[in-house]
Formats: sequence, structure tokens, C-alpha cells
Amino acid sequence: MIGYFSRQALHARNGNPGQATTLFLVVASTLMAMVFVSIALHNICVDRVACANAVDAIALNAASWEARCLNMIAALNDGVAQCLRVIRWTCVVWAALAVAAAFGVGLPAFLEYTKYARKLISGYWKTANQLVEWSEKIRKAAPYLVLGETVALAKKRDVIGVLFPAIPGGPHDGRNTLELHLEPGPPVTLMDAIAPITSALKRIKKVRILKGAARKVASFLEEALGAILGGGKGSLRMLVPEPDFPRRQFVRFAGSRTVPRLPIPLLGQKGNGRVFADAQAEPYGGDSAKMTWKSRLTGWRDK
Repeated sequence: MIGYFSRQALHARNGNPGQATTLFLVVASTLMAMVFVSIALHNICVDRVACANAVDAIALNAASWEARCLNMIAALNDGVAQCLRVIRWTCVVWAALAVAAAFGVGLPAFLEYTKYARKLISGYWKTANQLVEWSEKIRKAAPYLVLGETVALAKKRDVIGVLFPAIPGGPHDGRNTLELHLEPGPPVTLMDAIAPITSALKRIKKVRILKGAARKVASFLEEALGAILGGGKGSLRMLVPEPDFPRRQFVRFAGSRTVPRLPIPLLGQKGNGRVFADAQAEPYGGDSAKMTWKSRLTGWRDK
């Protein structure tokens, strides 16, 4: 081939008419083919990057909604903790007034505070149970919210694909469901929450001096505590991450995008093509009562 081009160049130098045409056509067609191939490769790369960015955005959006749901549950857990804290400090003040009243000091104040404490403790305990119920509802609704947002964003980005894990609900096996991998934490009973006042009642019953006052205070306490415990709902359990939460709480989106092919001569490209991409993301960084959950893209790992 080199010899052929050399002969054509010699003919062109000798002034032989028509001998440079072949050389020009070969060189020009080669350059044009390289230009066309470069354009086609650039177009493919752009399409692949656009598809990868869209898939990354969809996976990250799914993990972000999981993180938002986790933050909502963490906020509710923090609310439960605040309710329990109010109950405990109410009982601490109540216990101090009861001990003073047992020795004949401030009995009217104790009786007035007893009425107030009964309503306050019952109300906060009821609120704590309501917050726990809302947490469970959020846990159940989270996978359907994630699926809905994924479908909406995929339609907006013109991507067709599948989100994994694909099962939104069902039995909590901790493996193949899209649900939040949370579990009920240690049980907390109303008796645990009002421990300061029950401990004070036990001590008052052991008082041997001023038995009349102590007996009266103990009677009021027993009546009040009976009403409080009688209206309580057993125990409550806040949702906390499962031990293997970091390994199982992930989302992966695999999708494709239809792209028009450039009608470049010589390459025979016609119609539309498809480019494929997949991405994985996860929520991270929070705990059961801190609203610090975030989302991030991660590399593919076997689950």
C-alpha cells in the first residue's frame, strides 16, 4: 500500500494527468471515515453519560426518600423520648411533694399537684403511644412512597428500568423487601416511666413517724397511680435500625434509555438505539433518635 501511494506521488510530480485523483480520494475518504466514527463515538459517550446520570439520580432519589422517612421516624422517637422525660420529671416533683406532705409539710400543694400530675402523665403517655403508632405507619408507607417517586422521576428522565429490591411489603424477612429495615426496640412500660413516684410511695409506706399524714399521702398516691396505670396501654417500643441495617438497607436501579442514532454515511446506523446503566444507593449516618440520615451512591455489592 505504501508503494502504491509512492508511485501515485511520483506520477503526480511527473505531471501525469489524473494520477493524483486516486490518492486524494483514498486520503479524503479515510479522513471522512475517521471524522464520522469520532462523531458516532462521541454521540454514544454522551448518551451513555446522560443515561448513567439519570439512573444515578433515580437511585439516589429513592435512597433520599428512605432517608427522609428514617428522619421522620427518628423525630417521632425523639418526641417519645421527650414525653417520657416529661413524665419522669413530673414524677420526680410529685415524689418530692409527697415526701414533704408525709411529714406534714405542704399537704394542700401535694393534693393539688396530684390532680395535675394524673392528667399530665396520662396525656403524655397517650401522646407517646400515638407517636409510636405513626412511626409504624411511616415504616409501612415508605416503600410505596419510594416506588411512586422512582416512577415519577424515571418518567421525567425518560428512563425505563426496575428498582431493586422489587417487593414493597409482605412478611418482614429483612432480605428482599423494599421496606425500612427497622425493628421494635426495648419495651418501655408506664411503670418504668413513673418509677420515681412508685419508689416514693414504697418509702412513705415504711415511715413510722407521723403515720396519719403518711397514711393519707399513701392513700392519695395509690388512688392516683391506680387511675394512671389502669388507663395505660401496656408498653411501647420505638422503632430502631436492625443490627444488619447497613448491609441490607440499599436500593439499586437498573434502567435503559432510548436514543436516536445519527444518520452517518458509511456506518449504516438507522433508527434508535438503547443504552443501559445501573446504580446503587443507600441511606446512612443516623440512628433511632437523631435526624441525621442522608443518602449516597455506593458501588455494587453482592447482597
